[in-house]
Amino acid sequence: MKRLVAITAAWALAALAAAGVASPAAAQQAPGGLMQPSVPKNVLPSDLEAVRVDERLGEMLPLDVVLTDHDGRQVKLGDYFDKGRPVIVNLGYYGCPMLCGLVINGLNKGLKGLDYLPGDEFDIVTVSIDPKEGTALAKQKRESILEELGKDGAGKGWFFHTATEVEIKRLTDAVGFGYRWDEKGKQWAHAAVIMVASPEGKLARYLYGIEYTPKDLKLAVLDAAEGRVGSTTEQLLLFCYQYDAKAGGYVLFARNMMKLGGVVTLVTLGTFLVVMWRRSPRRES
Repeated sequence: MKRLVAITAAWALAALAAAGVASPAAAQQAPGGLMQPSVPKNVLPSDLEAVRVDERLGEMLPLDVVLTDHDGRQVKLGDYFDKGRPVIVNLGYYGCPMLCGLVINGLNKGLKGLDYLPGDEFDIVTVSIDPKEGTALAKQKRESILEELGKDGAGKGWFFHTATEVEIKRLTDAVGFGYRWDEKGKQWAHAAVIMVASPEGKLARYLYGIEYTPKDLKLAVLDAAEGRVGSTTEQLLLFCYQYDAKAGGYVLFARNMMKLGGVVTLVTLGTFLVVMWRRSPRRES
């Protein structure tokens, strides 16, 4: 049995090293002399350190931010906070080749299964972070999204906007939404997140990733409607998604997920073998 444990431990360490998950230098000593591998963090490249989300939970949005809506009318962010309803804030840009589309499609998918309707229980304010984008593009994007959503009346509560660089910066700074222009890839690098604000304009929830379940959306809206501010337990986005400079965009970092799964499997197997070895009767040689 001891030989089996030793062989298994050696195989496990070799597998972890091959996967790039752990090395003797990166591992930590655990009770009983076992090596506990550490899972590497999914760190953005140094030139993209500004692409992050700093939560501003409980803080007020700058309601005087000036926007231009999909019909070309100049409005203020505060215009959407005078109806007594929570507001979902969605930041991105309409010409995004990848991540923004995934975020807004994920939001759309969640809304399809929600028994709430934009314009009744909440509103959605989508704002482009690209100051070069214009009203025609915002209108086109809105029409395609609402057509895909397929809910009559949803247009009365989902608004698409553009803005000047100064106003965009005011809004993104207020919600802690980091982004930067990637000259090589000719696109904006940013995170996948939506925010939910209370009826008076206070930030209440941050939802991460590209999938927003109807349950999560409903609970976030209900909490925001009651003025409850909730902390985020983990930012899964920071682990699952990484900006790939070579690919020129954000990609699903599948290797990290596979590595984590491998670590869990190997640690579980190793623990089981150690327990069985300790419980087995000692035989005299």
